[in-house]
Amino acid sequence: MPFKLNFQKNWVVCFLLIFQVGFSQQGAALDFDGVNDYVSCGNILPVSYTKEAWIYVKSLNSPNNIISGGDSDGLHAFWVPVSNSGKISAGHNGDWFAVEDSVPLSINTWHHVAVTYDAATTTLKLYKDGALVDTNNDVDPVDEGNMVRLGAFNDADNLFKGTIDEVRIWNRALSPTEIANTMNCELPGSVAGLIAYYKFNQGIANGNNASVTTLLDSSGNNYNGALSGFALNGIFSNWVGNSIINTGTTCTTYLNVSSVEKTTNNFKLFPNPATNKLFLTSQQPILKVEVINFLGQTVITQKINSVEAEINLSFLTPASYWIRVKTEQGLETIKVIKN
Repeated sequence: MPFKLNFQKNWVVCFLLIFQVGFSQQGAALDFDGVNDYVSCGNILPVSYTKEAWIYVKSLNSPNNIISGGDSDGLHAFWVPVSNSGKISAGHNGDWFAVEDSVPLSINTWHHVAVTYDAATTTLKLYKDGALVDTNNDVDPVDEGNMVRLGAFNDADNLFKGTIDEVRIWNRALSPTEIANTMNCELPGSVAGLIAYYKFNQGIANGNNASVTTLLDSSGNNYNGALSGFALNGIFSNWVGNSIINTGTTCTTYLNVSSVEKTTNNFKLFPNPATNKLFLTSQQPILKVEVINFLGQTVITQKINSVEAEINLSFLTPASYWIRVKTEQGLETIKVIKN
C-alpha cells in the first residue's frame, strides 16, 4: 500500500499542539483543597505587622486559616472560622476573636482581607475590601514564635478551602490609605517594610505542576514558601488562573513615607527615612539608644549621655526598625525606615 500523507490532518494537529503550548495560561493564584494543602513560609512574622491577601472562600464549614501560625511556633491566627458563622477574625495567644467582622463572609466571591498590629500601642485592626471593620486596643504581642503558614494553623490542620492570591506581610501596621492604594494591583518589587510578598504567578493554570512546589517571594528577602499536600494537577489543589488581580498591573501609588523628621515631647529624630546616619537631639540627656529589627532583636545598642546622638545605620538591611530612646524622663519608641 503506497505511503500517503494527509497534509490537512497533520497541519490541524500541529496547529493545535502549537496553540496549546503557546497559549497555556500561567497560574495566577493557588487553590487549597481544605484537606491537606498548606504553605510553610518560615519564621518571618514581625512583632508589628500587616498581613493581607485576596481570598476566595468556597465553604464556611472549614476553619479557613489564611495567614496563621501554630500552637508551638507562633500563636497568631487570621481566619474565617466555622464557630462564628464564617466572619473574618484575627487574634493572638488563644484569643482568636480579638477582632471580628460583624458580617459573615460571602463564599465563592473574591475579598481583600487585611489585619494590622502595632506593638507599641497593642492595637489590632481588621479590614475587609479596604474598609476598617474592627479595632482592639488591648492585644498582647504574639507568643511562642513567629512561624507563618498560608492556609493552615499548625501543619496540615485547621485548613483553608478556596483560592488565595497576593499575600503580603509587612513589618509595620499599614494605614487605611496604604491598604486601599495597593489592594487592587501588584507591588513594584522590593518596597521598604515589605517582609514577604507572594504573587502566586507560577506554574500553568490547571496543568501538571508537579515540579512547582515552591512559592516564590517577590519582596527580595527570599522567604520562599514550601507547598505541602497539593495535588498540583487539575482544577483543584493546584496553580489556577482565576485571580481577581491582573498579572502585571503595577501600583503607581503605594506607601506613605514618614516625614523627614519626627518630634516627640522630649526629642527630635531625623531624617526619616534614613540612609546611613540617624540623628537625635533632646532637651534632656539621651542615656541609651537601641535599634530593634522586625523580629524584635536588638541590632544596635549605643550608650550616649548627651543631648545629641548620631547612630550609624549603614550596615543594616533596608527595612523598618524601632528606635528605642532612653532619657532621664523614661523610654520613647519611634519607627524609622532605613533605605
